Amino acid sequence: MTGASEATREWTLAELAEIVGGDIRGNRAKTVRRIAEFADATPDSITHCSSPAQIKNLKNTQAGIVILRAKHLSDYEGDSIVSSSPRLAFAKVVNLFHPPDKCEWGMHGSAIVGENCQISSSATVGANVVIGHRVEIGANAIIGANTVIEDHVVVSDGTRIGPNSTIYRRTTIGKSCRFSAAVVLGAPGFSFEWDQSRWVPIRNIGSLRIDDDVDLGACTSIDRASIGETRIHKGVRIDNNCHIGHNVEIGEHTLIVANTGIGGSAVIGKRCVVGGQVAVKDNITVADDVVILGTSLVSKSITTAGTYSSAVPAREVNKWNRTLASLNHLNNRNQVLLRNNE
Repeated sequence: MTGASEATREWTLAELAEIVGGDIRGNRAKTVRRIAEFADATPDSITHCSSPAQIKNLKNTQAGIVILRAKHLSDYEGDSIVSSSPRLAFAKVVNLFHPPDKCEWGMHGSAIVGENCQISSSATVGANVVIGHRVEIGANAIIGANTVIEDHVVVSDGTRIGPNSTIYRRTTIGKSCRFSAAVVLGAPGFSFEWDQSRWVPIRNIGSLRIDDDVDLGACTSIDRASIGETRIHKGVRIDNNCHIGHNVEIGEHTLIVANTGIGGSAVIGKRCVVGGQVAVKDNITVADDVVILGTSLVSKSITTAGTYSSAVPAREVNKWNRTLASLNHLNNRNQVLLRNNE
C-alpha cells in the first residue's frame, strides 16, 4: 500500500524544475505522475527530502524524482530537483498536481439573506447559509454550508469560509483568507466582574478585524474586542482549536500551532512562532521574531527576540519522582536556612 496520490497527467523533471525554480540533476525527460510521502515513494512519484530521518534514508528511496538541498546530492544518485527549500518547492508541486477544488458559483436555494446586502455574483453561498443585514461578500468568496453570518460583516474577495462557521456582527475579513470548518469569529469575550455575590457579564461592544491572507484552522475561535478592535494582521497562520481572546493583536506572518490560548489584550509581534498548547497570559506583550516552544506558559512580557520555553520534557516516572524529591529537598533546605538567618 502506498501513500502516493496520482495527478491528471505526467510531468517531466524539466517542467517541474522550472515551475518550482530549482536546478536539474539527472534525466530532464524523466516523468512522474504521482506525489508521495518520502517513505511510500514509488518510481513513478515525486517526493522531497527535508527531515533528518529522510536524509538518513535518502539512498534507499524508490522515488522517481526527489527534491533536495544541494548539500545532499552526494547521498543520492537518482533524478532530482535541487532547491534551497525542498518542502516549499514540494508544496508547489502538490498544488500543480492537485489544484484546489472549484466551486459552482452562485447562491444555493436554501440560503437566507437579509436586507441591504451586497453579494458578488461570482461568490458561492452554500446550502442553509444564513446571512444577516448589511453584509458584504466579495468576488469569488466562498461561504460553506450551514454558516451563519450576522449583521454588518464584510467578507472580502477570494476568502473561503468553511462549513458550520459562525461570524458574529461587526467582523471584517480581508482578501484571500482560508478558514477551515467551524471557526467562530467575533464572539463576545470572556468578560466578567465580581459584585460580591455573582460574576456580572460585561458586554463586549468592540469589533474584530482580520487582514488579508490569513489561515484559520478548524474550530478556532477569535473574540471581538470589549471596546475597540481585536486585530489579526496579514499573513497570520493559526492552527486548529486555538482561542484568541478579546482585544488581542497578532502581528504579520506569525504562526500559532494547535490548542494555544491567548488571553485578552495580549499583543503578539510579527513573525513569531507559537508552539502547540502554549498559554499566553492576558495583557502581556511578545516582541517580534520570538519562538515559544510547545506547552509553555508565558506569564510575563517577552521584550527580546529569541527562543523561549517553560515546558518540562516528559521522562521516565521514576526519574521524574526523584527530580521532584530533589526539588522538595532543596526547598526544605532553603526554608531552614531562612529561619536560621532570622
